Amino acid sequence: MKISNKYWLASAAFLTSVSVGQAADLPFRKAAPVEYVRVCDAFGQGFFYTPGTDTCLRVTGQVRAELSIRGDAPTNTPAANAVNQAGQVYRRDLTSFRARGYLNLDSRTQTAYGTLRAFVSLRVTKDTTAPGPFGGRGDNVPGVPARVSTGSFQGFDPNASYPNLDKGFIQFAGFTAGRAQSFFDFDAQSYELLTNTVANSNQVTELFAYTATFGGGFSATISVEDRNERTIADNGQFVFSSNNPLPVGFPSGNINNPSATRASILAYGGETIPDIVGNLRYDADWGSAQLSGAYHNVRSIPVALNNGTGRTVDPGSVDGFAAIGGVKVLLPTLAKGDSLTLQGSYQQGAMDYVNSINYQPVGLTNVFDSNRNGAPQQFGVPVNDAFVRPNGTIALSQAVGAFAAFRHYFIPEVYSSLYGAYLDITNPKSAQLLGATTDNARVAQVGFNTVYSPVKDFQIGGEVLYTDLRYSGLATLGSTPREPSDIRGRFSIRRAF
Repeated sequence: MKISNKYWLASAAFLTSVSVGQAADLPFRKAAPVEYVRVCDAFGQGFFYTPGTDTCLRVTGQVRAELSIRGDAPTNTPAANAVNQAGQVYRRDLTSFRARGYLNLDSRTQTAYGTLRAFVSLRVTKDTTAPGPFGGRGDNVPGVPARVSTGSFQGFDPNASYPNLDKGFIQFAGFTAGRAQSFFDFDAQSYELLTNTVANSNQVTELFAYTATFGGGFSATISVEDRNERTIADNGQFVFSSNNPLPVGFPSGNINNPSATRASILAYGGETIPDIVGNLRYDADWGSAQLSGAYHNVRSIPVALNNGTGRTVDPGSVDGFAAIGGVKVLLPTLAKGDSLTLQGSYQQGAMDYVNSINYQPVGLTNVFDSNRNGAPQQFGVPVNDAFVRPNGTIALSQAVGAFAAFRHYFIPEVYSSLYGAYLDITNPKSAQLLGATTDNARVAQVGFNTVYSPVKDFQIGGEVLYTDLRYSGLATLGSTPREPSDIRGRFSIRRAF
């Protein structure tokens, strides 16, 4: 029995040694390291390292739900720009809804030349659409096919019922290239929910820019920007008013052909020179200040003169420009977050720089007014950059504006903003004869909003904006002065993440 136990013990020892020896001969495979997401604090909160790289990424976004009301735009007011397949004009809405979402990706890498940044912001919007199964079209022209309804307030194209690139740019060593906020802009309507004030610029555009930082808070930027994002003129169908009598008190210049004194609205030719924008900026603990200027080339396509001759000429191009200056003062002694902003602007042939209507869109194009007989009417704000005179030359519009805003936090969760704007528009005399929408005009506005934030990055707000429009040019001579005004409001819920 003892011999048997010794035998089994020896056998077990032998087998164990053999197994160990064979295991030593097998290849050893080490487990792959686990890639954990690491916080990147080099560029602020919210960034993390993308696994396997030294690039930091932040994902943010926003969802907005909004309800707008325009009291003088009831359903019995025609929407001339929205017509169904039967040729019937849609009626305007009293209310309008909007749902909008943003998704932002901010990528940054630290290099020997500074930070390399790539930023993308995608925007998707769904606005109120016109009633009926077939949608609308721009105007009631025979042979023009019906198209999808034109959106907000039936006849106003929001240009945003589909996904689009809101911003997308690269920044490196002072350079910015891609689609970004124009370097002309200062305040960019940051106090508003409606973004409908005049004397302001708020434009996202395609650009190539370089920013130099001098220290002490000073910086300067030179930017080459897409001119087509800033053009405001006719689409090629010129306005001729030869059948309308001249206003009383205006000399005809040609008794047999009074229309010879009328201009036509300019239609832009293709872009040959981009807009050149420059700014000088100062940032400090007390706030910021900026002075911006822009060159804008106004180039017309060949046109048939509105002088009774039918002669076609090429007006060529002229130089337009715009300037804006602003200062923002922080007021922490009143309450944390309080601020006051003052801004002045001027333009010749570059209206979008002082009344931006080409992005989202923002800015102001019209007002609704309940006139004396109780029938609401729409009144257009003159917004054209330029006109073609009867002699074939180009005449530029002019405008000077002012904007002021104040924001106060009652408690950290509640703030209100009070703001006002004024814009004085002057058009050439030959253009004023085309009608009220090309006449001289003065626009005055005052707005107020209150925003409640019960939790971080969640806002509930309401706003009211009053606009007063007064025409003052030749088209008003001999007629009852027109001084339309309207009140519009918006209720907004926003959640950022």
